[in-house]
Amino acid sequence: MRRTSKSEVLALSGLVLLAALACKKFGGGSDEETSSASAPASGDSTGVPECDDYLAKYSKCVEDKVPAVAKPGIQQSIDKMRETYRTTAQTPAAKAGLAQGCTQALETTKQAMASYGCTW
Repeated sequence: MRRTSKSEVLALSGLVLLAALACKKFGGGSDEETSSASAPASGDSTGVPECDDYLAKYSKCVEDKVPAVAKPGIQQSIDKMRETYRTTAQTPAAKAGLAQGCTQALETTKQAMASYGCTW
């Protein structure tokens, strides 16, 4: 089985991030718009259970299986996704898109990270 490179994992993470931003834009939200109907997420929560699950599994894989030299860059990408998801989830239409996007990202990342021996 081919080992996934750090750049491939970061590229995948970037695509997920772009998908989240696209959901926000096409969902009718703007960068400044927030909804009072959505409570802000606390701690590490994004406010979207599917995204929280995805990021938790991805972080655990990185922590347990990825070589030390690659961990900081990947973890930084995960942290950036978490912040973007948290912000995007403040718009109800975008929040629904995030749930679907994170479910798809989980499956894609699961396959990409299998080369590191990650299972979930």
